[in-house]
Amino acid sequence: MKNTFKLYNEKGFLMIEVILAIALIAIGLFTVMSLATAVIKGNTQSKKITTAITLAQDKMEYFKGIDYDNISGTYTVSNDYYLDTLVQNNIPGTNTKTVTVDVYWNPGSTTSKHKVTLQTIFAK
Repeated sequence: MKNTFKLYNEKGFLMIEVILAIALIAIGLFTVMSLATAVIKGNTQSKKITTAITLAQDKMEYFKGIDYDNISGTYTVSNDYYLDTLVQNNIPGTNTKTVTVDVYWNPGSTTSKHKVTLQTIFAK
């Protein structure tokens, strides 16, 4: 006597196989979309940091190009960035100026966690 009991149908897929395949594809697509979102956010943050560094470097270059006596503390707002310059006279020594340039993003907020700082010393 031959056993004719079969665990699956040879004519097509069972409903459970189709559901499992769809579930696996959905999990894979969700993972890829989550990764893509994280990469886009990282790229946006990197772009903002790069722009802030460029603004700070431009301000430092401006100070290099002017007379020592004209270096003073100023601030400016540029699009989505807030640039704050602090000039300390005679620090760390006599006839020196320590210049600190802070660039924040999230406009109008000097308490933002998003900040780039450059600092240098000019001598007379």
